Amino acid sequence: MPLTDLVAIKDFSFLAFTESGRSKDGIAYEFTNDNVHISKTFKKLDDHTFLAFIEISNLNKISSLENIAFNAFTIDTSTDTSTIAHDNRETMLDEYSVLSGNKTFRKSNAFQFNAKEDKSISGSAKWAGFRDHYSAIVVRPEFETKGYEIKAVSKDRLDIVLAPQASSLAPGGKISYVFTIFAGPQDIALMKKYNKDFEKIVAFFSLGAMDALAKGVYWTGVFIQKIIKSWGMTIILISALFYGLTYPLTLKSMMSMRKMQAAQPKINALKEKYKNDPKKLNAEVIEIYRREKINPLGGCLPMLLQMPVFMAMYQVLWRAYYFQGKGFLWIKDLSQPDRLFIFPFQLPFLGNEFNILPILMGAVMFVQQKLSAKSTVITDQTQAMQQKMMTVFFPVFIGFIFYKFASGLSLYFTMFYIFSAMTQWKMAKVKA
Repeated sequence: MPLTDLVAIKDFSFLAFTESGRSKDGIAYEFTNDNVHISKTFKKLDDHTFLAFIEISNLNKISSLENIAFNAFTIDTSTDTSTIAHDNRETMLDEYSVLSGNKTFRKSNAFQFNAKEDKSISGSAKWAGFRDHYSAIVVRPEFETKGYEIKAVSKDRLDIVLAPQASSLAPGGKISYVFTIFAGPQDIALMKKYNKDFEKIVAFFSLGAMDALAKGVYWTGVFIQKIIKSWGMTIILISALFYGLTYPLTLKSMMSMRKMQAAQPKINALKEKYKNDPKKLNAEVIEIYRREKINPLGGCLPMLLQMPVFMAMYQVLWRAYYFQGKGFLWIKDLSQPDRLFIFPFQLPFLGNEFNILPILMGAVMFVQQKLSAKSTVITDQTQAMQQKMMTVFFPVFIGFIFYKFASGLSLYFTMFYIFSAMTQWKMAKVKA
């Protein structure tokens, strides 16, 4: 991660500390001048957490320490070549956040900064954190704070500063500050075990209701995987589960659209008959809808109701850490493109990887579109041309968009379109 100056005393971070001790579980540093002696010790607790102890001794003859503050960390992207190499889909997932009270302030796309991000907030700050696609670092002060500050130092450097409650350090006196630092995957269950609110750094949406829905999807995946022990099969079962849950709405939407299409020739005839009498035309169209039991919103409303679930699934499959490093069939890592093989040359826009899942997804979508066309009532030549164009355009477009996405995401939507094609095949056999 592009982080430096972890729990550094503000205005001291540019000074060189000297290593003063080392063990298998930690390392210690110190700094001394005429006025102050500072010792800083990092101690490992487990694979994902460690403590930072900072002790300050006043060597001066007057009281000091009235305006001390700590850099939780500095985000520095100036030399982070791994982040620079990321595309926009990755950098927009970089996010810094601060938990203050019960509210979490978040700023995504944390790659370049400006003065508009500067803020100084009073009140208790429970932690400051940074996360990328799958991992997170959370710095929690184990002392009372009076506020925090976010300061854009330059376009590629940003400080997040935590201020402890004001205190005075008498001559010869000492004071200690302790931080707990989490560094690991965005595993909600793992973070919860520490009982320090680390898990609150994980969010799929800024809107609370959507985030709650996405976390429901997240925990569904965790539950299924514990039973079947395969993340690939988990994705397939999640796809089947959520398609099954939304199937009544899908079917209702399709039936409503079929009725609308079947009534279209009559409506077109009325448009021609009453082209100079809009009021009469309106009344006649409404009468057709009443007689044929057609709801004009019946085709789109069920689809709109499914959109929150669709968006939640997309976000979880795109951001959930638990696919990282997990294989399935030929796929080596569900968090990466499936990379069936590598070309010895570069293809325009696609690179040198041959990813079969997005191509398979496009093929399945093409079949679905063809089946949909069979159950569509074409009323004019223009509509027929549009239908033919969309049958080819959408599969190619979707395959291109998903070509470099995580294979877990492609696997889910491939299964989704397979289920949709099966529904379209069933609908093609049903008379309107």
